[in-house]
Amino acid sequence: MRRPTIRPASSARPGMILALLAGGLVFAALAPRPVEAQAEYTVSGVIADAAGAGLNGAMVVALAKPDSVLTRFTTSSGDGVFALGDLGPGEYILQITLLGYGTVRQDLSLTGENVNVGTINLEVMAVEVDPLVVTLDHVPFLNRRDTLGYNALAFRTRPNATVEDLLRQLPGIEVETDGSITAQGEEVENVLVDGREFFGGDPTMATQNLPAEAVDRVEVYDKESDMAEFTGIADGEEERTINLELKEEARSGYFGRTSGGLGADMENASVTPGFGEDVAARLPASSEAGTVAGGIPYAGALSINRFSPTTQLALLGSANNVNQAGFGWGDAMSFGGRDFGRGGGGDDGLTETRMLALNVNHDFGGNDDHWIRTSYRLSTLDNFQNETRRQEQLLGMSASSLVDRATRTDTENSSHRVNLNSQFTLSEGHELRLRGNLNARSSLLDRADFQDTRSGTGQFLTAAATNYDVDGEDLGGDARLTWRKRLDDSGRSLFAEARVNLSDSDRLTNLASSIEGNVENPRARAGDVLQEQTNIGQTLTHSVRLSMTQPMPWESMLEVYGERSATAEDENQSVFDIGPDGRTVNPLLTSGFERTYSYLRGGFRFNRTSEAGRLVLGLRLQGSDLEGTILGRSEEIANGYTHVLPNAEYRMQVDDRRTLQFRYSTSTREPRMTDLQPFVDNRDPLRIRVGNPDLQPEYTHQLRTEYRFFDTFSFVNLFTHANVSFTTNDIAQSRTVTERGLQTISPVNLGTSWSANGGASFGRPLRWMGGQVDLNYDLRYSSSNEYVNDLENRSRSLSHTFGIELENRAKEDYDVRGGAKLTLSDVSYSLNEELNEDYLTSTLYGIADLHMGPWTLGTEFQWRLYDQDLFGPGRNVALWEASLRRLILNDQAEIRLVAFDILGQNQGVTYTNSPGFIQESRVESLTQYVMLNFTWYLGNRSMSGGGRGGRDGDRFRR
Repeated sequence: MRRPTIRPASSARPGMILALLAGGLVFAALAPRPVEAQAEYTVSGVIADAAGAGLNGAMVVALAKPDSVLTRFTTSSGDGVFALGDLGPGEYILQITLLGYGTVRQDLSLTGENVNVGTINLEVMAVEVDPLVVTLDHVPFLNRRDTLGYNALAFRTRPNATVEDLLRQLPGIEVETDGSITAQGEEVENVLVDGREFFGGDPTMATQNLPAEAVDRVEVYDKESDMAEFTGIADGEEERTINLELKEEARSGYFGRTSGGLGADMENASVTPGFGEDVAARLPASSEAGTVAGGIPYAGALSINRFSPTTQLALLGSANNVNQAGFGWGDAMSFGGRDFGRGGGGDDGLTETRMLALNVNHDFGGNDDHWIRTSYRLSTLDNFQNETRRQEQLLGMSASSLVDRATRTDTENSSHRVNLNSQFTLSEGHELRLRGNLNARSSLLDRADFQDTRSGTGQFLTAAATNYDVDGEDLGGDARLTWRKRLDDSGRSLFAEARVNLSDSDRLTNLASSIEGNVENPRARAGDVLQEQTNIGQTLTHSVRLSMTQPMPWESMLEVYGERSATAEDENQSVFDIGPDGRTVNPLLTSGFERTYSYLRGGFRFNRTSEAGRLVLGLRLQGSDLEGTILGRSEEIANGYTHVLPNAEYRMQVDDRRTLQFRYSTSTREPRMTDLQPFVDNRDPLRIRVGNPDLQPEYTHQLRTEYRFFDTFSFVNLFTHANVSFTTNDIAQSRTVTERGLQTISPVNLGTSWSANGGASFGRPLRWMGGQVDLNYDLRYSSSNEYVNDLENRSRSLSHTFGIELENRAKEDYDVRGGAKLTLSDVSYSLNEELNEDYLTSTLYGIADLHMGPWTLGTEFQWRLYDQDLFGPGRNVALWEASLRRLILNDQAEIRLVAFDILGQNQGVTYTNSPGFIQESRVESLTQYVMLNFTWYLGNRSMSGGGRGGRDGDRFRR
């Protein structure tokens, strides 16, 4: 194991040198040019029709020569008078536009005085507006108190792009390889289409299937719960949401596409790199090499959308074996609990998916009084992985271990999912909303695992080989009914809400494991396990909430409420040892557990809204009771808790460019069923897990701030966020470690823990070089405790991520974008400081498209660099993709040739750290293939995903 070393200045890491050079370039790019103070002038005049009558609302824009950069704008008053101020000396184009009139442009020179251009007459024009006119619609951001809007026209995407590709271009929004989205530091839980739910709560159904070309604007905001929407008072259950506002032509008619592609034979996955060969060679035999390993790559997709002002119909279908899901991985990862799932990110392993889905949204009567949103989805996901892991593990004050582990996993998952959301208006001020979900899942898993554990000095401690297969079934559903009744004209109202949630799971596991290593003979067999395990669990949650709102002076509202809820859970585990005489019950591992959490909550919320901002103050008193029974042992658990939970929120619009938000909240988190139940989980024979029925709830304080700035004239933007949480009675882990490194792990309540994250995104045009620069910074910090052999260990983790991206502005002939991302991580342990580590990971990337008439040549290169000092020399990853696209049949279809992973190096690499270890994981991934794809566009060609703008599309200059 590597000891911390002090590096001389001459041996600084190349990545750090790159970071310093990049920082210098950024500073040079952003540093303002020294200029002398210059005078500012005003341009004034009158806008009139052909008869000389003043025109109200005409847009007057000053465009700086030579590249038509929007500098200032205004609108004419009722008598046609306008005045544009704060203009520096120079040459301009004065542009006047008004719907129904022809556009007027005239040269303007400002030298030493204000200019009055006199009366400008506009001619009536019954033709479409010139598409090259620069209007406010080209401004990339709209910054309001509650919503950050992005103008999709201002962000170019590649031909045939999806909404997900568009989101990757937006400052402050990050899209992970598995499709999950983060906006201003918070995970996005909903994606709406024109304010309507699209396939329930799976954001990826919209982002990975709808064309970017259909989107006019992207809005990011915190969507309130059904109850908060009815009351008008935030209740702390907001969900970060993206709303896709469609173009007018996409809201009526139909559009879509169908595509299919075949490729050359794949050479299975990438080879197992670096440290994994020795342990991978000792993996137990598996029944198959994987359901999706190897084969001919293929991809097919169908998307048909029929929209009208009152109805949205969408039919989606897909099938492929090139790791393109088209739906969220969350379903597969939740199959059968922690056993199932894909493992790493969206590029890990070999994945084959099939999906068919239908979404129906309808507004009855053409208004918002009666509507229904419903969807159904059938999906299957099969995944095969070969993974190697190396882990530095803390075992005590002077003890540590190095674990090499190899795992082969084969999963088959299928699911049915139904969503319903509807609202009915019984009379004016009297509404009813019903929301429900139903999920049925089934999964099969086959996993073979081998791990080798050695001390920090290299001495052999233990080895374990494990093979288990799991057959799981899950059925779950939930429903929510929300009711509102306005009592009088003052706005006093009554509200009620009832919720119910039911889940049922059934899992059968066959486990075989063997352990090497004991005190007398390290290489001797220490124990074998051959078992059959069954786990059956049910959970029922129900709640009822009543509240009343009363209007107060100064545009404020007061709500008082009460709520009762209960959660009943029971789980039974039966374990049978398999021997020569057949199955025998294992009484030590066989057990059952039942628990019931019941809550009584009451409180108030005060809301005041004005043009300047919005203030919400709340206080809740919560009493909870836990009753649990350990079946077969005559053991019972009974505890009661009382918590006071305050919350506050303030949002303000400082001016047209700046918004500021503060949010403080408190919450409790009860122990999970798996934490409480005293079952022994022996699927990892070197790390046995046992529940703790004496756990108490956590109590967390959380403070979040957001600041947004956008200058309409300079197009400079800055988005920042910060989030701090402090938890008392933190549920952490206690590890008991033997001399040979065998561990028993149980959850316990341990003091306090801290976590914080923050970030900033800054962008501005670089007009002197015809480009745009975007800078990103992200900070993450956590501090928590654990016990190791009854000794307290305080771990701290700190990471800084720096990003820079440059792109060209004029994209008619080519589109080039490149950047770098560097992450510096620092991990420390109070119990054993010799394990403290700092490491660097970085990514360099470049993307380019060259447009040549109907042809488009594209390429993308990504070079991922990993710290060579943490676990010894390893392989960096260079991922290169290229494509050639040709529009045919009057642009109604396209042929596309794609070459993926040309260098044959693709693999999933992940660094993680926790209170007890640092780990590097490498997963074999989809590698070299060439695919020829044909796409036929249906309906409105411009709405079917043919790229944003193209050579003849809207031109945007920042």
